[in-house]
Amino acid sequence: MQSLQSSQSNFIQNTMSKVEEYFVEIDLQLDSSFTRIDQLVDQIVYKSFEGMNHQNESLLELPQFIQFQIDFTDYQQQIIECVKPLVNKFLKNEIKIKNRKIIENDSQSGEIEEFDRIQNEGKLEVIIQSQKEMILVGNKQKQLEQQLMKYKQVQFNLIDDSNQQIGWCYAIVFNKDGSIMISCDNCGIKIWNFEQGRFKLSNSYNKHTNPVKCLVFSKKTNNFISGCGYNQIICWQQINQKDWKYSQLFEQHTDSVNCLLLNQQEDQLISGGMDNKLIVWKVDFIKNHLTFLYSLDQNINSINSLSFNQSETLLASCDYSHFIIWEKGQQGNVESGYKIHFINDQQFLWVTSKMNDILVFELQNRVFKQNQNKTISLIKNNECEDDRSFPIMHNKDRNVIFVRHKNHIYLIRQLNDGTLSILASLNSQSRQTYGTITNNAQYLVFQDMKSQKYSSYEIQYI
Repeated sequence: MQSLQSSQSNFIQNTMSKVEEYFVEIDLQLDSSFTRIDQLVDQIVYKSFEGMNHQNESLLELPQFIQFQIDFTDYQQQIIECVKPLVNKFLKNEIKIKNRKIIENDSQSGEIEEFDRIQNEGKLEVIIQSQKEMILVGNKQKQLEQQLMKYKQVQFNLIDDSNQQIGWCYAIVFNKDGSIMISCDNCGIKIWNFEQGRFKLSNSYNKHTNPVKCLVFSKKTNNFISGCGYNQIICWQQINQKDWKYSQLFEQHTDSVNCLLLNQQEDQLISGGMDNKLIVWKVDFIKNHLTFLYSLDQNINSINSLSFNQSETLLASCDYSHFIIWEKGQQGNVESGYKIHFINDQQFLWVTSKMNDILVFELQNRVFKQNQNKTISLIKNNECEDDRSFPIMHNKDRNVIFVRHKNHIYLIRQLNDGTLSILASLNSQSRQTYGTITNNAQYLVFQDMKSQKYSSYEIQYI
């Protein structure tokens, strides 16, 4: 009996010795595992279990051990199998603790512990200094680009001038992707297929009783609207590759419709006429229909040009000698001109008709005032006045503005300081030149009554 007890005692001692050895090994593995976990969980600094609060400690629940059987000779495997749940439990609990600490740190970002502050203070200063240097480099780069932009060249390369037209073409517009071009031929509408600067006639219609004076094309769908020289507006909708559906005649104006403007949502149309009226319409391109909403009758003379500011909180209209800024009640009398155009919420351009300047107006204390330092001087030509057709075109992506004044077409770019610089000009040889650019500002197309033909140019930005 005494011998059996001694044997059992030796076995227990050997077993406990083995258990201690495996726990030492497991402890080392745990330390290594925790290190790897720490690196994966946002590199949170590992803190010893002594530093955990009671809430964290409550997550640590020890698994239940099975009892050792004395007759189980493979006690090494038994211990390993028994310790596995402990290891897994510790790993899961540690991950939970770390995740909760991340959430707590995110919700209390201002409470940075001293250890982290001391460790990261130097790194934070380096990051801040690096960001400051990057901002300075970025500003210098912008200044350099600003200087380069001012002297950047643009070329007009003639692509196609083979299409003759004797009749007046007061307006040209493109669809959203530049594949369809609409022009007018006296009272008629011409539909063209346009590709890489070349265009081919697809169809033509004669539904107006007077020469078409203005066109506007949707930037969302293949719909456009036309206005003519005697109070008529027609909506157009594409029904297949070649054919277009036209609406009834809308005749709220009592004289020529000179200009059309769609808002960005394309649910409202503004029309300006020779009857001194601005008319606001509700647009339904699905039904190809307009609904009269109301009229603005405070204009002094015939309305020649319309423009929204960038946020569409203001509407500018101009006649020969005045402009009116609607919704703010500000208006002004300046040098006579036919064209007005907002380039942003703070600035608009007024193009003179007799003089050789483009005037820049800026918003100051809710009133638009001329900034004479930003006046753009154009090529001198005192032999003729400007013509109201060929509206100002502005492509914001390329930061270019196209203005046809008298015999020349100007390409203008706005610099970062708000000034405007002429990059290039094209002599069309006639003030009776009417046209537009594609929506991506890659092609310029116009028709002039001197050559009586269409001309298409590719615009190369060098």
